[in-house]
Amino acid sequence: MENIGASNTNDAFYRYTMPMMVTKTEGKGNGIKTNIVNNVDIAKALERPASYTTKYFGYQLCAQSKFDEKTGTSLVNGSHSTSTLASLLEAFIKRYVQCYGCGNPETEIIITKSQMVNLKCAACGHISVCDVRDKLTTFILKTHRGRRIRRHLASR
Repeated sequence: MENIGASNTNDAFYRYTMPMMVTKTEGKGNGIKTNIVNNVDIAKALERPASYTTKYFGYQLCAQSKFDEKTGTSLVNGSHSTSTLASLLEAFIKRYVQCYGCGNPETEIIITKSQMVNLKCAACGHISVCDVRDKLTTFILKTHRGRRIRRHLASR
């Protein structure tokens, strides 16, 4: 287990943790793909849908990506190292999980009526606005129109 977000490395009580990323390269030639083996567990720790992290990796690497809801398989076309994907996951956490005010990952995604994606922090109450030009923000709006994505803090 590791801390969620680089800014929470000094969290002595390990309140916000997630499993370390495990990847596996499958196939060869033009059909080579990187499988993020424990993407569902990571997404559960971040309390975001696993499809978000998969799409984010695909958008940032300019590669096709696919998440299968039934099997929990997360694939990104191409051969990508674990360190590359881990640094992209850190960027995802900064943009879509951590509060822009206090830095805690206690946020929920709220989609407003004006089609804005906001992060509302349960710790400090700060409301952060996600960049509407980001492709993942567009993906969130298309797939979860009018729905709230909540953190279940009681489950921790």
